[in-house]
Amino acid sequence: MEGSAPEKQNIFKYIVFFLLAVAAAGITYYYISPKEADIADNNNVVLFIQNKIIDIDEKLKTGQVDPDLATSIAWHQSNAALYQESLHHKDKQVKEQGNILKNKIIEIQTKQFPELRKSYVQSKESILKQENIQIANAGNRNEILVFTSEKFEPKASQKSFLKNINEIVHDLKFTKVIFKWSPDGKDSREYKISSKNDSEI
Repeated sequence: MEGSAPEKQNIFKYIVFFLLAVAAAGITYYYISPKEADIADNNNVVLFIQNKIIDIDEKLKTGQVDPDLATSIAWHQSNAALYQESLHHKDKQVKEQGNILKNKIIEIQTKQFPELRKSYVQSKESILKQENIQIANAGNRNEILVFTSEKFEPKASQKSFLKNINEIVHDLKFTKVIFKWSPDGKDSREYKISSKNDSEI
């Protein structure tokens, strides 16, 4: 004997509820369970970080610095970018390696940036001398950049010059730029630079 209509409707409801439950469970599993792509991505990031740590350790050990200033700056920026990327990962191993990388970056920055700032000044001495401009470092870590020339007496000249060197000043983490325009250096104006110090990433 065939079942009544209400019984068929109940069976249909149970089937629908079952399918919805299965679908919900599948969605939950999809979002909660680790995905192969995520695991592969995390493994790649860990590998990149470990290779970078090895690279930094080698430079710390040998004292090696890239002879080209632009190459050195780009290398330090790539270090910082990799560390910043590690901050966005929830994977435990990525975070652990990221913390190691952070300490290594601070160590190499603290060691190299004073020399990089000095190298920058030395690289510009000759060309600026032709424009009757003297350039020098000041500060315990060469973090202050000093320009001396009568050309800098007008404030507009200072502002224009500072605008032209804005990128390199921040890249090399200078904290202050001073313009002097009198022979005895008494007439001067200083500009504080809102750049991160050597122990910041």
